Amino acid sequence: MKRQTMIGFTGGGATRNKAPECDLGRNDSLKPEDTPALTLKRENAFTMAEVLITLGIIGIIAAMTLPSLIQRKQEKVTVTRLKKAYSILSQTYNRLTYEDGSDPTGWGLGFMDDQQSHVILANKFLPYLNVIQNCIGKDSDYVTKHCTKIYNYSPSYSSVRLIDGVTVIFRSWYGDCHINAGNEKHLQNVCGTIIVDINGTGRPDLPGNDIFAFYLTKNGIYPTGTSFDTVNSFKKMCDKNIEWNASIDSMRNGMGCTAWVLYNENQEYLRCSDLDWNGKKKCR
Repeated sequence: MKRQTMIGFTGGGATRNKAPECDLGRNDSLKPEDTPALTLKRENAFTMAEVLITLGIIGIIAAMTLPSLIQRKQEKVTVTRLKKAYSILSQTYNRLTYEDGSDPTGWGLGFMDDQQSHVILANKFLPYLNVIQNCIGKDSDYVTKHCTKIYNYSPSYSSVRLIDGVTVIFRSWYGDCHINAGNEKHLQNVCGTIIVDINGTGRPDLPGNDIFAFYLTKNGIYPTGTSFDTVNSFKKMCDKNIEWNASIDSMRNGMGCTAWVLYNENQEYLRCSDLDWNGKKKCR
């Protein structure tokens, strides 16, 4: 008879019957010196003070350069809008004289002090312009609100505001167009002026800044201030050193800047006074 071997388990085997230890992550082949020590790595970083100082420097640089950048951007807008206005007026004049069959000497224009003469001139152009506000013959308050805030042109001269925001002001000189502004053909037989305010009732309302003038002649419309202009010459009537204010004499200053903006595509005369048609075109 075979003897059976009995294996008994006593309760609480965890204490009485110890199981062999098992360390799944243990590697007896590794020595302590082979295991790199766990260290805290310190990253390089800016302190709060350094960040604030940097931001302050950036702010100072921005404050110094931003106005100049904004001005340059605005000048590009001025050039674009002035060119567009000149194109519209020139095309209108050509179409008007063709369909009317006569030049300004046949329009019934009178003397510059005759307010009705400005009305006649403006009404000649009116049907050909895309007008959003008609200020022709309106009182001063109406003109100031809707077309131009410059008291010299309101309401003495007749004005309209185009759909793109440009205000066009008409001023007749002499109905026989006998005035000459120079010896060149485009400066002969001047009948009056057409003034444009490229931002309408917006500021600064200064000639050479946002206000520009054109000669209305028997032969067409031409910008003031060309190198041959003797009435509104660039040298005398586009000088930033002469204060622009509301007096009669100083208000003419700036009226000689139109050709410069159109042909040189800048307003550098606002920053320096040594520019010349035959020489320096930019301040630097």
